[in-house]
Amino acid sequence: MTNNFPELQFLRDEVARTFGSRLETSTDFDALSVSIEARIGSLISVSTLKRLWGYVRPQARPRMSTLDLLAQYTGRDSYAALCRDLLDTSGFISAERVDAASLGPGTELQLSWIPDRTVRLKSLGGKRFRVVDPGNSKLKSGDEFEASTILKGHPLYIDGILRNGSPLPPYVAGRSGGLTDIKLL
Repeated sequence: MTNNFPELQFLRDEVARTFGSRLETSTDFDALSVSIEARIGSLISVSTLKRLWGYVRPQARPRMSTLDLLAQYTGRDSYAALCRDLLDTSGFISAERVDAASLGPGTELQLSWIPDRTVRLKSLGGKRFRVVDPGNSKLKSGDEFEASTILKGHPLYIDGILRNGSPLPPYVAGRSGGLTDIKLL
């Protein structure tokens, strides 16, 4: 039996976002178990977490009590509440944000996302930005793009990047887990 139904994938994504990192190694699952216990006061074993993420076999259908604990870790009351959030696909966003048009030319900001990506941008005025320091992202120094609103906890979608006068296809920063930090410098 697989654990790839949409509700469970949504729960796994929300847990990773809350945890602040992807779950890719055995050590990641150890740290997640500790984080869950510290946050909600209940223990989920490392082996249960590994099975739930498909890191080890066999994958049995998870217990509802486990799903409820993981949902509580993400700030919901229960797994049922998390599923209701999944069904409610539209709404207002309340997140730390930067309105690009409000930044004066020359204002610098730093964006971070997992895994260990940090990029420094300079506002060119309006909604335009230039990459000053690409960190270890796929962006390059000098890349220019437009962005209207930058939201913490959400991916940054860029319609197109201008690199050395040539347009590039759309780009997404923080696809898994969104932007983890936004700093005005």
